Amino acid sequence: MNIPSAAGRLAPALLLLSLGAIAGPTALAQRATVQVRVDEAPASTRFVLSHSSPVAYEIRRGEGHIVIVYAAPVRPEPKEADLDDTIVYRYAFDGDRRLVLFTGPGFRAFESFELRNPFRIVVDLQGNRGERAVPAVPPELAPVRPADRRIVVIDPGHGGIETGATGPGGMVEKDVTLDLARRLKRALERDRRLEVVLTRDEDRLVGLDERTAIANHNRADLFLSIHMNAASRATAHGAETYFLSADATDDAARTLAALENRGAERGDDVVVTVDGEQRNLQLVLWDLAQNQYLAESSALAESMQRHLNELTGTRDRGVRQAPFRVLMGATMPAVLVEVGFVTNPEEETKFRTDAYREQVVQAMTRAVHEFVEAVDRLSRPASPAAAPGAGAP
Repeated sequence: MNIPSAAGRLAPALLLLSLGAIAGPTALAQRATVQVRVDEAPASTRFVLSHSSPVAYEIRRGEGHIVIVYAAPVRPEPKEADLDDTIVYRYAFDGDRRLVLFTGPGFRAFESFELRNPFRIVVDLQGNRGERAVPAVPPELAPVRPADRRIVVIDPGHGGIETGATGPGGMVEKDVTLDLARRLKRALERDRRLEVVLTRDEDRLVGLDERTAIANHNRADLFLSIHMNAASRATAHGAETYFLSADATDDAARTLAALENRGAERGDDVVVTVDGEQRNLQLVLWDLAQNQYLAESSALAESMQRHLNELTGTRDRGVRQAPFRVLMGATMPAVLVEVGFVTNPEEETKFRTDAYREQVVQAMTRAVHEFVEAVDRLSRPASPAAAPGAGAP
């Protein structure tokens, strides 16, 4: 395998990302496992490198490649792969300290960031896939150009060891949300204007911060997080839809957000006092940032709640606001929907049937279409008013 050496043609390091990644001598003595995942977006390829323990590293760009150099030996899984991609056509580990990403003719630039719990390095390689050869198709069958599409990111709540709520009959929230998300993706993609991305398409753990990072990476037009509710009262039933606010609508909303946020607090989170109350600084800042999407998020939530009530015949529990961590960081209209109470035996029984799940998906599909059509109407240029006397001889 002919891989450039670190002392060879590499350009000076463009980016050094070791803050928060440097572990103590004990951790470095144990070789970390690195799992490689590759995701494609319309104009970029993302590498997510998940580590069993933090490792110091730096990222260098050379001629035709990008290299991630580790300060300690790592154990890659898998070690190499060829990709059908004009942005990056191959990756391979050179020994146990260097991961090389071989860039193709479509590559233009890259950026990277870190995620924690578990420690991950995310490298986004941006470019143009227009150079990939594609067979000609008749105009009537040609796909809508990605630039003309609305991108919807659907987030199936929980996953992996985060099972979510469990019903009295054993139904598990993470399984239902994944199934609903897959169904909703299929339903929405029947509309050629829409492109749908799932934050997870399998039973795996995805951090709350990573979910909105995926939406931002894909420049989504809306973000929808799907969950199932739980309550101490077995009779609680119906759907609830939320959008982000540092101030919860009521105690129930505050409690639900706290349950969904479990495990998301980081040791370096800053707490500030606002109006005599202690709050997470990140939440306060993102609450302010979401203000520009407040009207759209509210409209999407109202539409989602209305269609769920109409099609499933569930009680209207109303639209609410709460400090959900999974909505923090979203740079687009974002809502979280609790489609029903898994702790209610009757609703649990309903969700065991394909027919009821399809009803729920139909409701969410209509809400998304309604939202997209409203946004499209607002983005169209206004028709010029007829000039006085127009058409007169």
